[in-house]
Amino acid sequence: PAMTESGFERRLRRALGDDYELLEEIGSGGFGRVYRARDLALERDVAIKVLHPALTADPGVTERFRREAQLAARLRHPNIVSIYDIMGRAGLTWYSMEYVPGSNLAQVIQRHGHFSLPQTERLLIEGLSALEHAHSVGLIHRDLKPENMLIEPDGRLRITDFGLALALRGGARFGGATSRSGTPQFAAPEQLLGEKVDQRADLYSLSAVAYFSLLGRPPFSGKTPEQILARQTTDDVPPLSTERRDVPRELEDVLRRALRSDPAERFHSADSFRAAVRGALGGFWRRLAALFRPELD
Repeated sequence: PAMTESGFERRLRRALGDDYELLEEIGSGGFGRVYRARDLALERDVAIKVLHPALTADPGVTERFRREAQLAARLRHPNIVSIYDIMGRAGLTWYSMEYVPGSNLAQVIQRHGHFSLPQTERLLIEGLSALEHAHSVGLIHRDLKPENMLIEPDGRLRITDFGLALALRGGARFGGATSRSGTPQFAAPEQLLGEKVDQRADLYSLSAVAYFSLLGRPPFSGKTPEQILARQTTDDVPPLSTERRDVPRELEDVLRRALRSDPAERFHSADSFRAAVRGALGGFWRRLAALFRPELD
Protein backbone atom coordinates (compact mmCIF):
# COMPACT_ATOMS: atom_id res chain seq x y z
CA PRO A 1 0.00 0.00 0.00
CA ALA A 2 1.06 3.55 -0.67
CA MET A 3 2.31 5.55 2.28
CA THR A 4 -0.35 8.21 2.58
CA GLU A 5 0.15 9.17 6.26
CA SER A 6 0.68 12.87 6.64
CA GLY A 7 4.08 13.89 7.90
CA PHE A 8 5.69 10.47 7.46
CA GLU A 9 9.22 11.86 7.11
CA ARG A 10 8.71 14.10 10.13
CA ARG A 11 7.61 11.08 12.10
CA LEU A 12 10.63 9.12 10.88
CA ARG A 13 13.04 11.91 11.81
CA ARG A 14 11.64 11.92 15.34
CA ALA A 15 11.98 8.14 15.55
CA LEU A 16 15.59 8.23 14.37
CA GLY A 17 16.37 10.78 17.07
CA ASP A 18 20.03 11.64 17.45
CA ASP A 19 21.24 8.39 15.89
CA TYR A 20 20.83 9.33 12.22
CA GLU A 21 20.40 12.41 10.07
CA LEU A 22 17.97 11.77 7.23
CA LEU A 23 19.48 13.04 3.94
CA GLU A 24 17.35 11.98 0.97
CA GLU A 25 14.91 9.35 -0.28
CA ILE A 26 16.64 7.04 -2.75
CA GLY A 27 13.97 4.44 -3.45
CA SER A 28 10.48 3.18 -2.70
CA GLY A 29 8.45 0.06 -3.29
CA GLY A 30 5.63 -2.10 -2.02
CA PHE A 31 7.32 -2.71 1.33
CA GLY A 32 8.39 0.82 2.19
CA ARG A 33 10.97 3.48 1.45
CA VAL A 34 14.75 3.61 1.35
CA TYR A 35 16.69 6.67 2.50
CA ARG A 36 20.30 7.75 2.54
CA ALA A 37 21.12 8.82 6.06
CA ARG A 38 24.13 9.84 8.12
CA ASP A 39 25.11 7.63 11.03
CA LEU A 40 26.06 10.38 13.47
CA ALA A 41 27.97 8.17 15.90
CA LEU A 42 30.18 6.49 13.28
CA GLU A 43 30.18 9.43 10.84
CA ARG A 44 29.31 7.40 7.75
CA ASP A 45 26.50 7.32 5.23
CA VAL A 46 24.12 4.36 5.42
CA ALA A 47 20.95 3.27 3.66
CA ILE A 48 17.86 2.92 5.84
CA LYS A 49 14.92 0.81 4.69
CA VAL A 50 11.74 1.82 6.53
CA LEU A 51 8.92 -0.69 6.40
CA HIS A 52 5.39 0.40 5.69
CA PRO A 53 3.54 0.76 9.01
CA ALA A 54 0.65 -1.33 7.66
CA LEU A 55 3.03 -4.29 7.35
CA THR A 56 4.57 -4.04 10.79
CA ALA A 57 1.23 -3.63 12.53
CA ASP A 58 1.17 -7.47 12.58
CA PRO A 59 3.56 -8.75 15.30
CA GLY A 60 4.01 -12.00 13.32
CA VAL A 61 5.30 -10.11 10.30
CA THR A 62 7.63 -8.05 12.45
CA GLU A 63 9.05 -11.17 14.07
CA ARG A 64 9.57 -12.92 10.72
CA PHE A 65 11.26 -9.80 9.40
CA ARG A 66 13.59 -9.57 12.39
CA ARG A 67 14.52 -13.24 12.05
CA GLU A 68 15.31 -12.94 8.34
CA ALA A 69 17.23 -9.70 8.90
CA GLN A 70 19.33 -11.40 11.58
CA LEU A 71 20.15 -14.24 9.16
CA ALA A 72 20.98 -11.81 6.36
CA ALA A 73 23.19 -9.79 8.71
CA ARG A 74 25.46 -12.84 9.04
CA LEU A 75 26.41 -12.62 5.37
CA ARG A 76 29.85 -11.17 4.73
CA HIS A 77 30.75 -11.10 1.06
CA PRO A 78 32.11 -8.40 -1.29
CA ASN A 79 29.10 -8.78 -3.61
CA ILE A 80 26.43 -8.65 -0.87
CA VAL A 81 25.19 -5.46 0.80
CA SER A 82 25.88 -5.71 4.53
CA ILE A 83 23.09 -5.18 7.06
CA TYR A 84 24.18 -3.22 10.14
CA ASP A 85 21.21 -3.01 12.47
CA ILE A 86 17.46 -3.41 12.83
CA MET A 87 15.45 -1.04 15.03
CA GLY A 88 11.96 0.16 15.77
CA ARG A 89 10.48 3.21 17.47
CA ALA A 90 7.25 5.18 17.39
CA GLY A 91 5.44 2.46 15.45
CA LEU A 92 8.10 2.35 12.70
CA THR A 93 10.51 -0.50 11.91
CA TRP A 94 13.64 -0.09 9.84
CA TYR A 95 17.03 -1.61 9.21
CA SER A 96 20.25 0.15 8.34
CA MET A 97 22.64 -1.24 5.77
CA GLU A 98 25.71 -0.36 3.80
CA TYR A 99 25.16 2.56 1.46
CA VAL A 100 26.14 1.58 -2.08
CA PRO A 101 26.72 4.41 -4.57
CA GLY A 102 25.46 3.72 -8.06
CA SER A 103 22.22 2.43 -9.57
CA ASN A 104 20.38 -0.86 -9.69
CA LEU A 105 20.65 -3.06 -12.78
CA ALA A 106 17.21 -2.08 -14.07
CA GLN A 107 18.18 1.61 -14.00
CA VAL A 108 21.53 0.93 -15.67
CA ILE A 109 19.91 -1.01 -18.52
CA GLN A 110 17.23 1.65 -18.93
CA ARG A 111 19.83 4.41 -19.23
CA HIS A 112 22.59 2.71 -21.18
CA GLY A 113 21.02 -0.24 -22.98
CA HIS A 114 22.02 -3.87 -22.72
CA PHE A 115 25.25 -5.13 -21.16
CA SER A 116 28.26 -6.20 -23.17
CA LEU A 117 29.36 -9.83 -23.00
CA PRO A 118 32.23 -9.06 -20.54
CA GLN A 119 29.81 -7.10 -18.31
CA THR A 120 27.36 -10.01 -18.30
CA GLU A 121 30.18 -12.45 -17.54
CA ARG A 122 31.15 -10.33 -14.52
CA LEU A 123 27.51 -10.12 -13.39
CA LEU A 124 27.20 -13.90 -13.50
CA ILE A 125 30.52 -14.71 -11.83
CA GLU A 126 30.07 -12.19 -9.02
CA GLY A 127 26.39 -13.06 -8.57
CA LEU A 128 27.15 -16.78 -8.34
CA SER A 129 29.96 -16.15 -5.87
CA ALA A 130 27.51 -14.23 -3.66
CA LEU A 131 24.87 -16.95 -3.94
CA GLU A 132 27.38 -19.68 -3.13
CA HIS A 133 28.20 -17.86 0.11
CA ALA A 134 24.55 -17.27 1.06
CA HIS A 135 23.49 -20.83 0.23
CA SER A 136 26.37 -22.22 2.31
CA VAL A 137 24.75 -20.74 5.44
CA GLY A 138 21.27 -21.85 4.41
CA LEU A 139 19.94 -18.52 3.16
CA ILE A 140 18.06 -18.40 -0.16
CA HIS A 141 17.28 -15.00 -1.67
CA ARG A 142 13.96 -15.93 -3.37
CA ASP A 143 13.56 -12.51 -4.98
CA LEU A 144 16.56 -11.94 -7.24
CA LYS A 145 15.67 -9.31 -9.82
CA PRO A 146 17.37 -6.30 -11.47
CA GLU A 147 16.03 -3.93 -8.79
CA ASN A 148 17.81 -5.91 -6.04
CA MET A 149 21.13 -5.97 -7.89
CA LEU A 150 23.12 -2.76 -7.44
CA ILE A 151 25.93 -1.82 -9.80
CA GLU A 152 28.68 0.32 -8.31
CA PRO A 153 30.42 2.98 -10.45
CA ASP A 154 33.36 0.60 -10.98
CA GLY A 155 30.99 -2.11 -12.22
CA ARG A 156 30.99 -4.30 -9.11
CA LEU A 157 27.74 -6.12 -8.33
CA ARG A 158 26.11 -5.81 -4.89
CA ILE A 159 23.04 -7.92 -4.08
CA THR A 160 20.58 -6.68 -1.46
CA ASP A 161 17.44 -7.85 0.38
CA PHE A 162 18.38 -11.50 1.04
CA GLY A 163 15.31 -13.29 2.34
CA LEU A 164 13.61 -10.10 3.52
CA ALA A 165 10.81 -9.89 0.95
CA LEU A 166 9.87 -13.45 1.83
CA ALA A 167 9.41 -12.56 5.49
CA LEU A 168 7.16 -9.62 4.64
CA ARG A 169 5.00 -11.57 2.20
CA GLY A 170 4.31 -13.87 5.09
CA GLY A 171 3.77 -17.21 3.35
CA ALA A 172 4.39 -20.00 5.83
CA ARG A 173 3.97 -22.94 3.50
CA PHE A 174 7.26 -24.68 2.70
CA GLY A 175 9.23 -22.02 4.51
CA GLY A 176 7.41 -19.15 2.88
CA ALA A 177 7.32 -19.99 -0.82
CA THR A 178 3.96 -18.96 -2.21
CA SER A 179 2.63 -17.88 -5.58
CA ARG A 180 3.32 -14.31 -4.47
CA SER A 181 6.99 -14.85 -3.57
CA GLY A 182 9.49 -13.47 -6.01
CA THR A 183 8.89 -11.19 -8.99
CA PRO A 184 7.03 -13.23 -11.65
CA GLN A 185 9.30 -12.39 -14.61
CA PHE A 186 12.36 -13.57 -12.65
CA ALA A 187 10.87 -16.18 -10.30
CA ALA A 188 11.30 -19.91 -10.87
CA PRO A 189 8.16 -21.87 -11.84
CA GLU A 190 8.09 -23.73 -8.53
CA GLN A 191 7.87 -20.39 -6.72
CA LEU A 192 4.91 -19.28 -8.81
CA LEU A 193 3.23 -22.63 -8.12
CA GLY A 194 3.74 -22.25 -4.36
CA GLU A 195 5.93 -25.35 -4.17
CA LYS A 196 9.02 -25.95 -2.08
CA VAL A 197 12.07 -24.00 -3.29
CA ASP A 198 15.78 -24.41 -2.72
CA GLN A 199 18.99 -22.84 -4.02
CA ARG A 200 18.11 -23.81 -7.61
CA ALA A 201 15.35 -21.18 -7.61
CA ASP A 202 18.00 -18.50 -7.08
CA LEU A 203 20.07 -19.94 -9.94
CA TYR A 204 17.01 -19.77 -12.20
CA SER A 205 16.46 -16.13 -11.26
CA LEU A 206 20.08 -15.17 -11.86
CA SER A 207 19.97 -16.73 -15.33
CA ALA A 208 16.79 -14.75 -16.07
CA VAL A 209 18.60 -11.59 -14.90
CA ALA A 210 21.49 -12.44 -17.27
CA TYR A 211 19.00 -12.60 -20.15
CA PHE A 212 17.67 -9.24 -19.06
CA SER A 213 21.17 -7.77 -19.04
CA LEU A 214 21.81 -9.02 -22.58
CA LEU A 215 18.43 -8.24 -24.16
CA GLY A 216 16.95 -5.50 -21.99
CA ARG A 217 13.97 -7.72 -21.09
CA PRO A 218 13.38 -10.95 -19.15
CA PRO A 219 13.28 -14.29 -21.02
CA PHE A 220 9.57 -14.79 -20.30
CA SER A 221 6.90 -12.12 -20.05
CA GLY A 222 3.15 -11.90 -19.68
CA LYS A 223 0.39 -9.78 -18.20
CA THR A 224 -0.22 -12.19 -15.32
CA PRO A 225 1.88 -14.69 -13.35
CA GLU A 226 -0.22 -17.45 -14.96
CA GLN A 227 0.78 -16.34 -18.46
CA ILE A 228 4.43 -16.20 -17.46
CA LEU A 229 4.21 -19.64 -15.85
CA ALA A 230 2.64 -21.10 -19.00
CA ARG A 231 5.60 -19.87 -21.06
CA GLN A 232 8.15 -21.03 -18.49
CA THR A 233 6.87 -24.58 -18.38
CA THR A 234 7.25 -25.09 -22.13
CA ASP A 235 11.03 -24.67 -21.70
CA ASP A 236 10.94 -22.72 -24.95
CA VAL A 237 13.51 -20.09 -23.98
CA PRO A 238 13.78 -17.33 -26.62
CA PRO A 239 17.10 -17.62 -28.50
CA LEU A 240 19.78 -15.06 -27.75
CA SER A 241 21.56 -15.52 -31.07
CA THR A 242 18.92 -13.72 -33.14
CA GLU A 243 19.58 -10.45 -31.31
CA ARG A 244 23.04 -10.94 -29.81
CA ARG A 245 25.41 -12.55 -32.29
CA ASP A 246 28.31 -11.81 -29.97
CA VAL A 247 26.98 -14.25 -27.35
CA PRO A 248 28.57 -17.68 -27.87
CA ARG A 249 26.28 -20.66 -28.20
CA GLU A 250 28.06 -22.35 -25.29
CA LEU A 251 27.00 -19.58 -22.90
CA GLU A 252 23.46 -19.62 -24.25
CA ASP A 253 23.29 -23.36 -23.57
CA VAL A 254 24.46 -22.78 -19.99
CA LEU A 255 21.81 -20.10 -19.38
CA ARG A 256 19.10 -22.24 -20.95
CA ARG A 257 19.98 -25.13 -18.65
CA ALA A 258 19.67 -22.86 -15.60
CA LEU A 259 16.21 -21.83 -16.88
CA ARG A 260 14.80 -25.34 -17.16
CA SER A 261 11.35 -25.58 -15.61
CA ASP A 262 12.24 -28.81 -13.78
CA PRO A 263 14.69 -27.97 -10.96
CA ALA A 264 16.30 -31.41 -11.31
CA GLU A 265 17.48 -30.47 -14.82
CA ARG A 266 19.20 -27.26 -13.68
CA PHE A 267 22.59 -26.80 -12.08
CA HIS A 268 22.47 -28.06 -8.52
CA SER A 269 24.75 -25.43 -7.02
CA ALA A 270 26.09 -21.95 -7.66
CA ASP A 271 29.58 -23.44 -7.90
CA SER A 272 28.64 -25.82 -10.74
CA PHE A 273 26.81 -23.00 -12.56
CA ARG A 274 29.86 -20.75 -12.22
CA ALA A 275 32.20 -23.50 -13.50
CA ALA A 276 29.95 -23.95 -16.53
CA VAL A 277 29.97 -20.20 -17.27
CA ARG A 278 33.75 -20.08 -17.02
CA GLY A 279 34.11 -23.15 -19.23
CA ALA A 280 31.78 -21.76 -21.89
CA LEU A 281 33.40 -18.33 -22.02
CA GLY A 282 36.96 -19.56 -21.52
CA GLY A 283 36.85 -21.51 -24.77
CA PHE A 284 35.19 -18.59 -26.55
CA TRP A 285 37.80 -16.06 -25.44
CA ARG A 286 40.62 -18.43 -26.46
CA ARG A 287 39.13 -18.86 -29.93
CA LEU A 288 38.66 -15.11 -30.24
CA ALA A 289 42.27 -14.44 -29.21
CA ALA A 290 43.50 -16.98 -31.76
CA LEU A 291 41.80 -15.04 -34.56
CA PHE A 292 43.90 -11.97 -33.79
CA ARG A 293 47.14 -13.75 -32.92
CA PRO A 294 49.80 -13.02 -35.56
CA GLU A 295 51.01 -16.05 -37.43
CA LEU A 296 54.70 -16.88 -37.09
CA ASP A 297 56.74 -17.82 -40.13
